[in-house]
This record gives sequence, C-alpha cells and structure tokens, in this order.
Amino acid sequence: MGAVSQALNVRLPEDMLLRVERIRQRLAMQVPGATRTDAVRMVIQKGLETLESDTEGMTVEDRAWMGADLSRLGEFEPYDFGGANPGELGTPVHHLPNGSFVVEAGR
Repeated sequence: MGAVSQALNVRLPEDMLLRVERIRQRLAMQVPGATRTDAVRMVIQKGLETLESDTEGMTVEDRAWMGADLSRLGEFEPYDFGGANPGELGTPVHHLPNGSFVVEAGR
C-alpha cells in the first residue's frame, strides 16, 4: 500500500528559509529542477531518519522527554540552584508515559 500524501502548511522563520534555499540549490545540482518543496521533504525525511535511529537505545523516559512540547521553554528563566550541583540534590524522579511518577530509591 502506498503512502498517503497530505498538505501541511508551516511558516518557517527567514533564517530557516535561507538554509532551505541553500539545500535546494545543492539538491538542484543532483536533481535538475528541484523545488523548495523537494528540499523541505528531503530535510524532513533525513531528520526523521536521524531521530528514529538515535532513539533505538533510549529508555521510555528519554522518549517521553524527546516528545515533550518545549515550544514555551524560552518563556521561563533558568532555575537558580544557588551554586549547588542539581545532580546531587534530592531524589531522582522519573516520569512515566502513563502520567505517573516513580521516585528512585536508595540514593
């Protein structure tokens, strides 16, 4: 069965559009008449392949973090640990995909 194609309208920032154009120009040397859409498809395909291959050794928690919505992250100031090493503070807590938490024991 063939893949179903659907349109996805996405606005890209100007710097990304410039990078896509450079990729389109390089692609056009190999595939005459390559369009910007062809370049975006290629970038997305390569990105998906990279992400999928990089996640093979990941834990469930790692995958949850990778899939998290970080779109508003820039709205928050970094947390101030006051010179302490955050890796040595408290007890590690793991978030599970079902929404529950597990507190790591024995630390």
